[in-house]
Amino acid sequence: MQKPIYLDYNSTTPTDPRVTEAMLPYFSENYGNPSNTLHSYGWSAENAVKHAAESVARLLHCKSNEVIWNAGATEGNNSVIFGLIRKIKLTEGPLAKIHMITTNAEHWSVLNAMAAAEVYEGISVTQLPVNAKGRISTQDLQKHLRPETRLVSVIWANNEIGTINPISELAQLCQEKEIYFHTDATQAIGKVEVDLAKSQVHFLTFSAHKLYGPKGLGVLFTRSQNPHIEIEPLILGGGQQNNRRSGTLNVPSIVGTGRAAELILQEAPQEAARLRTLSANFFQKIKTKIPSVVLNGFNFDEKDELQNWLRSPMNISVQFPLAIDLVINKLSGLAFSQGSACQSGETTSSHVLSALGLNFDQTQRTIRFSIGRWTTSEQLDQAVTVLESVFAAKKA
Repeated sequence: MQKPIYLDYNSTTPTDPRVTEAMLPYFSENYGNPSNTLHSYGWSAENAVKHAAESVARLLHCKSNEVIWNAGATEGNNSVIFGLIRKIKLTEGPLAKIHMITTNAEHWSVLNAMAAAEVYEGISVTQLPVNAKGRISTQDLQKHLRPETRLVSVIWANNEIGTINPISELAQLCQEKEIYFHTDATQAIGKVEVDLAKSQVHFLTFSAHKLYGPKGLGVLFTRSQNPHIEIEPLILGGGQQNNRRSGTLNVPSIVGTGRAAELILQEAPQEAARLRTLSANFFQKIKTKIPSVVLNGFNFDEKDELQNWLRSPMNISVQFPLAIDLVINKLSGLAFSQGSACQSGETTSSHVLSALGLNFDQTQRTIRFSIGRWTTSEQLDQAVTVLESVFAAKKA
């Protein structure tokens, strides 16, 4: 059976063959435990982990000792939220007032973690509403700051609609107010500039499998200077990684993540430009064949007043004339994500699309396409043909 055209890079990326090649020796040849440096097997593993951390640090423009390996952005996001709460209560007492701010268009690993912290830790949380394009501003944030606000968490590039938030400006405001700032940069790294030397971000998280690395491996950046930050570990055990995240390190995946970071450093600017052109052309061709379609979020060529891009180059979130569930069988030749999901037999709207102000019908008619390193213009032309055959004569 012929595989569908893959247009779901926001969900996960294929592991780059060059990444796989780098990982292979660490499964069956250099298989030592980096925590045991009494012999050459451990030395080899330890050196590989150090090299990977240096590669990630170069990508993020930070220090290698600020890189903490974990299982992915979901763990990292939970570690920041609960680790900071534990640290505050440890130093200020269990009755310390803690307020956190996020947006209503964040990844579920932030929203659900903060909701759980309200229930189990007694903190208070404010969800800022995003605008019709899915963005917040420093003015939006400043109006909701309180004396007890301890953490602000805002996604760098939205996973559903590709909107890019003004992270440096938000982080600068928090730095001035002595409030910790966290961003989930999983959908930003490799697509837009992420430079922690230019930004006052205190915590940053990402998953390797969104940037052509392996699944099950992520990074938590924790700033060590200006200010020096320490939080309590979420995972306890043998004290690996200076007791910041215990557990035997996944050396093959760490090596793969380091290699993925090196490839981004070499290729990201050209790749992002190619993807932005492909995305814009793809949507324009869809619009030509199906005039009633609507693009969710910013246009592909929009920039803010500082000339920063407002949309990820790989994301194309589109409203079609019919609910996708009604024609899903006719779209089997395409691999994509929907703006709605069925869970336990109950159809629910995407919380991100609802945050933009879309009604239930509009969310049900939305498809998120996302392209990547191996997407070709020929594939996108084939996708347009499929979409035209399904939607061209239909009316909302």
